[in-house]
Amino acid sequence: MRILHLCNKVPFPGRDGSSIAMESLIRIEHNAGHNIHVIALNTNKHFVSNPKPIDSSVILECFNVNLLPGPFTFIYHCLNNRSYFASRFYSTEVASAIKKVSKNMDLIVVDSIYMSVYNKSWGDTPFIIRTHNVEHQIWERTLSSTKLSFKNIFIQWQTRKLKKWETNLIRGSRVWPITEADSVSIKKLGAKSTEVFPCTFNHEKTWTFSGSASNKLYHLGALDWEPNIIGMNWFVKSVIPKISDKIQITVYSNIWPDSIEQHETINWNNSSTRDIPFQDYGIFIAPLLSGSGMRIKLLEAMSRGKAIVTTTIGAEGLLCKNKMHLYIADTAEEFATAISELYNDSNYRYQMGTRAREHAVNNFSDELFIKKMKNIEAKI
Repeated sequence: MRILHLCNKVPFPGRDGSSIAMESLIRIEHNAGHNIHVIALNTNKHFVSNPKPIDSSVILECFNVNLLPGPFTFIYHCLNNRSYFASRFYSTEVASAIKKVSKNMDLIVVDSIYMSVYNKSWGDTPFIIRTHNVEHQIWERTLSSTKLSFKNIFIQWQTRKLKKWETNLIRGSRVWPITEADSVSIKKLGAKSTEVFPCTFNHEKTWTFSGSASNKLYHLGALDWEPNIIGMNWFVKSVIPKISDKIQITVYSNIWPDSIEQHETINWNNSSTRDIPFQDYGIFIAPLLSGSGMRIKLLEAMSRGKAIVTTTIGAEGLLCKNKMHLYIADTAEEFATAISELYNDSNYRYQMGTRAREHAVNNFSDELFIKKMKNIEAKI
């Protein structure tokens, strides 16, 4: 089958949650024997120099798109019925490319709801929307965790528009949610059908096991994403005062925003993922209070055999059992207790990390979904 795969950021190489999820789905499509043509936006926020596809047989076209438009374009996007959050991904150059390529395709995979801004470009070619989360749900949860401000009034307005636009797109469409929880939500929005394709990994080649022997803590997540900022702020203000001063946390992020207080127990490091010495850490923390979908960095930590402390929202989509595969803690007291237990109990930490790795391999390995992908042609 000839598949046109549309991405709102360059999927190669996978480097953050959404690009890793895109790369994994393209890898499954390719390994299932389909011919893949990728059209991706190379945005100013996530720009990749000289991107290369996962295989020479995969065609990759990238288009530079500025997600920070000028004042007149900003006003135009705000007034668009799609919501500013979606409209800014539209480019006439990309629309023309999609229109040209889609004529020779059997299926369009719209990887991210935001690429549905091009739905008039692929004509009658069958399509499937691959959702990484329920987008308006992310914004609603984020708003519930922040104080009222002029910025948030604007976000509320755009979130209402996004919800209406997203619901209209999903209603009557085939959708590939990334989690079972999202599948339930998307069915309620009126999807014609859903089939879950989570983010997966090649357990023999990527995210290799490094274990949880060390009691050192780390967090890996971009602090230019609002849910991560909200979660880290909560961790610094509410959790750190409840744990021992001897417990240090290394935070790997491209930036440290001014909105998050610096603390002496936190060591900020802006090294890229490939330079992180994962063997030095045994505990991964993910203090998430908002968001939706699947937390790819948690899946990565599980595959590396780390003991994990997160929230109910953070654990969504990973099919885990609390205190077996990871530790779920929704209050500052619970989060601090979980960190202290894992920090001080090497046997418990080791067992949790080992079970986490087994769980990741047994539920999210590439080969589990390749056969499923081979059969999609019969369902078009």
